[in-house]
Amino acid sequence: QDNGRIVLEALAKKLWNVEQSWMAKRPLQKIRDTLNVQYALVSAMGASFVCLELQLGGKKTSHRSLAGVALHALITLASARLIRYISFVLTVLPSQVPNCYRHHFPPPPDNWKDWLLVGMLPSSRGGCNDLILSGHATVTSTIACAATSVSSNTSFSIAVWTLIALDYSIEAYQGLHYSVDMFLGGIVTCLLWHLTAPLEIEGELEQLQKEKQRKEGGGGNAARAPPLDATVVAMYAAPAILAFLILAVFPEAYVNYFAIGYSLVAGVMFK
Repeated sequence: QDNGRIVLEALAKKLWNVEQSWMAKRPLQKIRDTLNVQYALVSAMGASFVCLELQLGGKKTSHRSLAGVALHALITLASARLIRYISFVLTVLPSQVPNCYRHHFPPPPDNWKDWLLVGMLPSSRGGCNDLILSGHATVTSTIACAATSVSSNTSFSIAVWTLIALDYSIEAYQGLHYSVDMFLGGIVTCLLWHLTAPLEIEGELEQLQKEKQRKEGGGGNAARAPPLDATVVAMYAAPAILAFLILAVFPEAYVNYFAIGYSLVAGVMFK
């Protein structure tokens, strides 16, 4: 019995003045699509990364670096995903969606080669029994933690976490996840973010090096953030435009291969 979903269904019936809870499904999904929570979060994180790189965040970000926050986010997400994997392997819960596997996945392949090929195909519709913790919640909570940790604007942080709460509530209301999946996914990820904070590579080393260079140069050659001109804007916009074109133009079967290749190239370039 999912008590959280029962409460959300009763609330939806009251807010939309309908007799059955499923009648509010379409307007709720319309709100979710209009707000576009996932892309709003990605945009917020991208803006935070640009601010870090250009040191536009004032004192709150002066001791931090883009690489440090990115590493912190990756460690948090990897830890959350490991806990998620262990959790749903230890206890397999029944899916709330009838005939979930048949509707989401093809029949199991007969040989290992086909099994690997099927595994490489992108699937954005989620799983069936990998419920606790919610993978959706771990990813979005990590993005929210990274974005709000850089921002010094309280209103921005409140807006981000309000979007997260709304997104999780609709996810549980629609029965795509148990409410406990979303709750634990968000809470555990936030706790991991604070737990792994000491592992973040801070920008203090860069500041010390710049201070040393300034002293050696007589104080006239202090390092400054690069100007926000057309070249800098193009440098940051080009990867995003390329990724959008890949996702929008190329067949889905090639998207995962592009993501893997892009990660390998980035790893070699910034090694």
